[in-house]
Amino acid sequence: MNHDALSSHDRTEPLFPDGHPLRRLVRPTFDTIRRAFDGLFVSTIWNDAVEDPKRAGFRPSYDSLLGPGSSTMMPFVAAWMSTGPTREGAPAPPARPNVVLFLEGMDRSLVTWATRAGLLGRHEFVTSVPAMKARVAAAGMPLYSIDDVGEDFDAHVRVRSDLSRWLNSKEHLETVTAFAPREVRKDMYDVSRADYEAAAASGGRVFLKTCNTESAGMGVFIAASAAEFDAHLAALRDKQRRYDLNRTLVIQPEIEGRNQSFQVLLDPRTKDEIQVVAVTDQLVEADGKTYRSSINHPITPGVVEPVGAAILDMVDHVFARHPDAFGFLMSDFFRTDAGPVIYDPGIRPTGNTATALAAHLARKLTGRFFATSLVPLPTNRPGMTFGDFARRAGRLVELDNLAREGRALVPWGWNAVQGFGMLIALAEDLDALEALRAEVLRLAHA
Repeated sequence: MNHDALSSHDRTEPLFPDGHPLRRLVRPTFDTIRRAFDGLFVSTIWNDAVEDPKRAGFRPSYDSLLGPGSSTMMPFVAAWMSTGPTREGAPAPPARPNVVLFLEGMDRSLVTWATRAGLLGRHEFVTSVPAMKARVAAAGMPLYSIDDVGEDFDAHVRVRSDLSRWLNSKEHLETVTAFAPREVRKDMYDVSRADYEAAAASGGRVFLKTCNTESAGMGVFIAASAAEFDAHLAALRDKQRRYDLNRTLVIQPEIEGRNQSFQVLLDPRTKDEIQVVAVTDQLVEADGKTYRSSINHPITPGVVEPVGAAILDMVDHVFARHPDAFGFLMSDFFRTDAGPVIYDPGIRPTGNTATALAAHLARKLTGRFFATSLVPLPTNRPGMTFGDFARRAGRLVELDNLAREGRALVPWGWNAVQGFGMLIALAEDLDALEALRAEVLRLAHA
């Protein structure tokens, strides 16, 4: 099968009738999302402390956090944004295919799977972020990157560093959305026990958030007591001094509500049609901050409407300040009785981007909605590749299995050093999804 987004005739679908205040929010398809990335280099390679040691205080490498090989996992997510292999014999479309950039050290059996599945078109391997920048500059084609790669490279990127910092940090949330939570922003050296007591007055925990564009939840600290608050504050000040980080600190009372997220696609070419890529329930670890996975809901009026006004409010704020803004605009939010509360926006692909795109692919192939979720897969077999696992899984990792059995497994990323994978499970409902998750874990350890 050849999933060529550029020659696809798919169009977005309205969610709301003409005249409705949410009319601009539309349901995308797999191909309409990927078609937006035409004519770009696409990368989900982090510009971390290994690539730039000056970023050690806020962007440590995943290898340092989770062990060798971990930094090679997320770069594969860019494969899901490929415009696909060019269909032989098809008339040349006005748009140009994109080029996905992968890290040279990643598990190449992932690329083999994506190519055979008809998802991946033009792609290249680079050794590092500097090598990626050199390739992009030489080609004269813009880069859509998960991370900012420095103000000196702004002429070559689709998301400039000032836009990235504004949206991906937490410092100016009130300029991004009218649906921000009740919180205090202060120089961390002016913060005192009184700030904890004021935030804790409602009876919940207190969240301290740094305003650097960190990843992996590195900038969130939760205090259940005054002593924990004091300890976090002391550690944050020490880290700020060591790395010369942003001194602004957000103090936020705990929000009671349903933990969700949304993701839409900004494209200045189609400002009247904002594609709703995902609305999810977020699954977090017991620490209250570490992202584990998301349950993606079907993009329907009933799912979108409760958060629709907040989405459009943020979209309008972004386009007002950056008329050429482009890419995945997302935010975590709490759905409360009083309405949505936006608390962690950003403009970049996320851990859920590939998972959401897999749901759109399933709908394209079957005409039906499939529930999707990430499945962490510790095989305890160092050196095991995705290709090795795929041979065990058999037809479960074939897209045709969606029609045959109503379920499938597709890759999000794989760490061949540790034999650890992140798979996207697809099934027809949440019960079937949970059963597939359990089966995969048994399969990995058989």
